[in-house]
Amino acid sequence: MAGLALALMLVLLDSCKNLTDGYSADPVEITDRTAISVNQYLSGIEISLVAAYEGDIVLHAGIWSDYFNGSDRQFIGVGNYIVTSETMDNTWELIYQKVMKNHLLLQEKALAENNLTALGISQINLALAIGLAADLWGDVPYSEAGQFPAILNPKYEPQSSVYAAAQKLLDNGIANVAKNIGKTNGDFFLNAGSAKWIKAAHSAKARYYLHTKEYQNAIAEALLGIDEPAGNVMATHGDANLKDFNLYYSFLVYERPGYMSANCFAPTLLDAKSKNYRGNSKTDETARLNWYYAPGGLDLLNQDYEPNYSCPDAGYECTGFFGNNTSFPLLTFEETKLILAESYMKQPVADPAKALEQLNLLRRHYNTGAPFKNSSCKKTSYKYDDYALGDFALGGLANAKGEEQNTALLREILEERYVSFIGQFEGWADMRRTKNFLGLPLPTGKNDFPKRMLYPQIEVNTNTNTPQGVGIFKDVPSFASPY
Repeated sequence: MAGLALALMLVLLDSCKNLTDGYSADPVEITDRTAISVNQYLSGIEISLVAAYEGDIVLHAGIWSDYFNGSDRQFIGVGNYIVTSETMDNTWELIYQKVMKNHLLLQEKALAENNLTALGISQINLALAIGLAADLWGDVPYSEAGQFPAILNPKYEPQSSVYAAAQKLLDNGIANVAKNIGKTNGDFFLNAGSAKWIKAAHSAKARYYLHTKEYQNAIAEALLGIDEPAGNVMATHGDANLKDFNLYYSFLVYERPGYMSANCFAPTLLDAKSKNYRGNSKTDETARLNWYYAPGGLDLLNQDYEPNYSCPDAGYECTGFFGNNTSFPLLTFEETKLILAESYMKQPVADPAKALEQLNLLRRHYNTGAPFKNSSCKKTSYKYDDYALGDFALGGLANAKGEEQNTALLREILEERYVSFIGQFEGWADMRRTKNFLGLPLPTGKNDFPKRMLYPQIEVNTNTNTPQGVGIFKDVPSFASPY
């Protein structure tokens, strides 16, 4: 019997060897990197970037900035600022293991092939990933990251250094894309359109200069940024579950139905029936309300408001912002105009005329109704007439709080940013960096709000350089100074 057992073991071992012939036995390099094309690397990087911006902890940020409320199980806890470091793992992995690591592999191959177009686009994507990491966690690894096993414990670098690295990546991306050397069909954001990528990179630079309170630099970059909605960097989605659904839709309908609704502050700003309504004789927010929210709820909760993912089933006009095939914004014309408007008000000498010009350019875009409907929509009520500076003077149409004119205009700009970034990280970033200028309400019994994400448990467990004892109520460095 012992001899038979040994013979069977030898046969099985030989069979396993045959099954693995031609495959890597290296636990780090498990795939032959030369077999993967630049196009495949770039598509993977962009898919991972979408997942980082659209999944998991953006839901936490949305609850903390009053776009949503947690309505079941652990999401009730999120609404009460109870989170664990394990919930941060996935976004960290996407940024470092998926975007950064694959960028380094793409860079090696693109340089060998002299494909500067693909390299430049990848550099812009990486900047958006590490810029997000700096936004969410403050000090994070960068220069030593993605080099396992050569570097087991990458150092943490100051948030300001990581922002500077993102700016350099964007500069290099602009320069490489502008050379127009090489091609790629792996870019599904902008189809490798050089001019569009250059403008998108300038908008990204403007975003990070706004975050670091370098307002004149933000103006200079935004003026070179995305100047029409057709240049928006959008994550497109489709109709297949576990393949190309909008990630909000997957969460709200398939993964955790009932966990999150919208009985919170943001929809009340858009609802004419609410005492908080921000509309006036020049502004009708009905279309925007129905695009983002479903007053009266949908088929699951019948709450006062829910995120609008399926209006046709409830008799509404169209599938909304959280619908299964609705594209999700990463960088937009809308954000670029609002960066300009705010920065003109926050530069050393405020320029309300230029700020208002940018705000009105955005309002004219909204006045087409296009941002708040898709092809299945019927026309819903909207109105965004130009404001005049006098509307923000004491007693003016858009000065409900009786503030000094410039303060009232800045409030309008920040409020417009708030309702333009529903469901995105930038709304929470604004709340943190402006010290909650808008006075967004906090949960009952709370006198502060989360200022950062927790460092992920996978990083705490594996990197000895991970900062210890940093809670969610500690400002990230760039947002610590007064607004």
